[in-house]
Amino acid sequence: MKKTLIAATLMMCAGSAFADSTAVLQVNGKLTNASCTPELSNGGVVDYGYVRLGTLSATEINPLDEKSIELTINCTAPTKVSWYAQDDRTDSVPSPILKVKNSAGSLVSVSKYLVFGLGQTKDGVNIGNYALMVAQNPTVDGKAGTLIYRNNDWGASKAWSDQVDTQRSDQVQQLTVASTGTVDPLAFTTATFTLKPRPTIQDTTTLAITDDTPIDGQVTISLNYL
Repeated sequence: MKKTLIAATLMMCAGSAFADSTAVLQVNGKLTNASCTPELSNGGVVDYGYVRLGTLSATEINPLDEKSIELTINCTAPTKVSWYAQDDRTDSVPSPILKVKNSAGSLVSVSKYLVFGLGQTKDGVNIGNYALMVAQNPTVDGKAGTLIYRNNDWGASKAWSDQVDTQRSDQVQQLTVASTGTVDPLAFTTATFTLKPRPTIQDTTTLAITDDTPIDGQVTISLNYL
């Protein structure tokens, strides 16, 4: 018993004698001239032309056909960058929110943060709302990639996910591209995302318009360097 106690004491003393009493903090990073620029095809306009009131329902909501537009992000050097969206017409989202077509083409109810407004009539009636679908196979530097996302309110330990086909309207969700089969953001020079607005218009009784009225949706797309 005595030998055991002495040995334990010696081990404890040796451990204390060689304990490191310092800690090192490093501040790292890299200065770079690399920059990225977003660009939308067709001047950033998704044009539905004339939507004739006579073809719309007077009593039911009116989903319009899907159209598409390309968002291309060009970088001066391979860069990890994501993009997010802000609805500039959020005050024109109807209440209750109109159902929109999902990726399967079915009309579904969605939360407000998943729709964008389409402006108002001259009498202040909200015209409708739309979902902004995003194709899950963006191209990156000429190859097929995987669409991934991450929400700003997630904890640091939560990884990116590929379970996404819609962009939010409240700046919370970041989208970027990964190599096929992964969910890690990829540094790229050029990446192209296909955006697919899916609008739904109010019934014409609610709209109560007699003159030409512009559909006026607008979104600001911003970049975030990762």
